[in-house]
Amino acid sequence: MTTNIQPNHHESVHRQVVRSYFHKVLDQGNVELIEDLFHPQCVMHRPGGTVVGLDAVRNVVAHRKETFSQFGTEIHDMFGSGGRVVARLTHRGVGGGIWRLRPGSFDISGKTVTWNAIAIFRFEADRIIEEWVMRDELGIILQLGLFPTV
Repeated sequence: MTTNIQPNHHESVHRQVVRSYFHKVLDQGNVELIEDLFHPQCVMHRPGGTVVGLDAVRNVVAHRKETFSQFGTEIHDMFGSGGRVVARLTHRGVGGGIWRLRPGSFDISGKTVTWNAIAIFRFEADRIIEEWVMRDELGIILQLGLFPTV
């Protein structure tokens, strides 16, 4: 028997905020929406470091726009409970500049890259106050040919 449990109002709002973040802010570069989606004291725990505050989120989006000439996100799964939302997703991009990864900075201009990620969001007052991101960095590095394979 399949049970169809509908999310409560806050869970629905939180999922919409996450969708807007990925599709409208990251994919389309609409930085003017950041203040509507993120709490002023937000913290993003990302590969390579933690960023704090709305200006830091703007910098993350600006860096994405500098790094990729094309960018898109496909959300495969999303679920939430207790003021948190988890998204399993795939990002696809075409390089348009320098990408700073933990092993260094690399010119990925013209290269296509796809990677999977899981992001967990915590909400306060229906805005993102904290995000944790895990992505397949080794897969990214190997796709881009940054390290020789045997």
